Amino acid sequence: MSDRHVHPAALFGHQPAVPGGSSHAAAQAGWEIRDILVRQSHREPRSVQRDPGPSELGVICDRQVVAKMAGEAETGHTADPWPSIVGLALDAWLKQYFRNENRLNGFDRWLTDIKVRPHPLYPGTLDLYDTVTYTVLDLKAQGASTAAKLRSGGPSPRYFNQVRLYAWGMRLAGYRVDRVSIVSLPRTKSFLSEIYVWDHILTEADDLAVIELLQRTEARRHAAQLVTSGQLPIGQVQRTPDGEECHFCDYFRVEAAHDGGPGCPGDRAPVTYPWPRAAPAA
Repeated sequence: MSDRHVHPAALFGHQPAVPGGSSHAAAQAGWEIRDILVRQSHREPRSVQRDPGPSELGVICDRQVVAKMAGEAETGHTADPWPSIVGLALDAWLKQYFRNENRLNGFDRWLTDIKVRPHPLYPGTLDLYDTVTYTVLDLKAQGASTAAKLRSGGPSPRYFNQVRLYAWGMRLAGYRVDRVSIVSLPRTKSFLSEIYVWDHILTEADDLAVIELLQRTEARRHAAQLVTSGQLPIGQVQRTPDGEECHFCDYFRVEAAHDGGPGCPGDRAPVTYPWPRAAPAA
């Protein structure tokens, strides 16, 4: 991996706002600290991971997943990494707490950081599994608006598919899984009373949904092979615009809607071309 840090200005022609400070020197120090945090967040294992995991396989946008599989250059630099940084730090502390709880209780009720393979080529790491209630739990540090959406309408298709894939992988590994949960942790609130847990009992319909998703994954993988070999331009792969999802996509670049440059315009341009759904390779 190159040590060269590519500033967002190289793609967008402008720089993010300089952090505030009590003096010019203080503001410059704030800028340097921000730059370090951004650069190091981009070097986190999940940031440099080349292949998609369960959290990405469940995305409804074909182009986003195919681009990841094909190793397309990332152009999405509009999202601030701070929520991810906070989430990573919180994740490490929380899992240690659950391991401490196991020692306190004298048995391993809570299993953390379990490697699962819902698809043989795309493994993932499950946050938490409860051996008493046979529940797969995904911990998410969420802002107020995202948490409100979970409370009012349940998880997005991406996150629902993610926990179902985790459950599928756990079952393949020999574990019993009866239910899945998404634990919304209040990243922007001050009290733990803001925790919200969305819970779902697994049924045959969930198994069928996972099988369909795995079949779609194979079609996407075939499309990625065509992109890699130059037989299919990434711009011809079907995209499914979604305002929030597009904003956080690694391949979003609003300028692509009018300058013909790299990246995906997301919801900033109409979808006018067909999705070439080639059959999976034999």
